[in-house]
Amino acid sequence: MIIVDGYNFIFNYYKAKKISSDDLAYLRDRLISDLSQYKNYKGCSMIVVFDAKKGQSTGQSREISEQIEVIYSRSGETADTIVEKLVHTKPDFQNIYVITSDYTQQKVVFKNNIYRKSIREFTIELNDFKRKLREKIAQNSNESSKSFYSISKRLDKNTKEKFDKLRENKD
Repeated sequence: MIIVDGYNFIFNYYKAKKISSDDLAYLRDRLISDLSQYKNYKGCSMIVVFDAKKGQSTGQSREISEQIEVIYSRSGETADTIVEKLVHTKPDFQNIYVITSDYTQQKVVFKNNIYRKSIREFTIELNDFKRKLREKIAQNSNESSKSFYSISKRLDKNTKEKFDKLRENKD
């Protein structure tokens, strides 16, 4: 299982500093999309935790987006608090990885079967995955174009002549 501190990741990975709420929504969606691809590649469970939307949520909200559990904290509650609760209430997982560059958070969650990865470490892993995926797509595209034969190359001479006559009659 991987638990990601969402805004910590966004502000470190995407180098976002002062951004509008529209840009932040875009970066949240982009993060979820990137993590969804990674999750499917690794075959692991994944949770992304964000601090409350605009700080006005009275209750915690959970949703599934692109097969990833997304949790927004309630107003006044930090993502760190939720991450701490999650790592201590998920005993059914052999290993839990917490992705954050928050030093205090790294120290709090570190215990048996709970590991931390900094944003920098996970970024290297994520970028490596994306590079391998692009290479695989390019390789598959190259191989499929080599194996594609047009219908005219697959027809015998007699059948091809019949099609050519039909085409001439339509013109």
